[in-house]
Amino acid sequence: MKNTLCVKRFAFALMVFFSAKLFAQTGFDGNSLVSFLGKEATSTELKDLKANYHCEMANDAHYLSKAGVELLLKEDLLNEIHLYNKSAVYGNFTGKLPNNLSFGMPAGEVKRLLGKPVVSYNNGYCEFEFSTYIISCWLEGGRLNQVGTAAK
Repeated sequence: MKNTLCVKRFAFALMVFFSAKLFAQTGFDGNSLVSFLGKEATSTELKDLKANYHCEMANDAHYLSKAGVELLLKEDLLNEIHLYNKSAVYGNFTGKLPNNLSFGMPAGEVKRLLGKPVVSYNNGYCEFEFSTYIISCWLEGGRLNQVGTAAK
């Protein structure tokens, strides 16, 4: 009986540990990044985001990280998040991208996932509009290499 209780406690502890680990891996990437847009510069959420990616302040409205993340503030609110693939300046974002995008994805697949762009240029830049935010994609050689999210 005592062993059974110990096994149950151990199993519960493992479940809590791996649940927290899973949140830590997904809480700061993918679609959850959009939830940070509009947060105040002094908010706990934005402080946690900057800490998670080891962002350094370039100036009071611009933070960058060697983890492939750039944060831009406007009027003390997070307005844009840029994610880079193998950038000499910003590093390489290895987390999950928003809206099931992935670096290296061909332009046709990007458009299949995000729909018709509201802005599209021959240089590989395009924007896709959603209800509360905009996703911008930069394609190099026809393949996705940078993703930005911006508040509307």
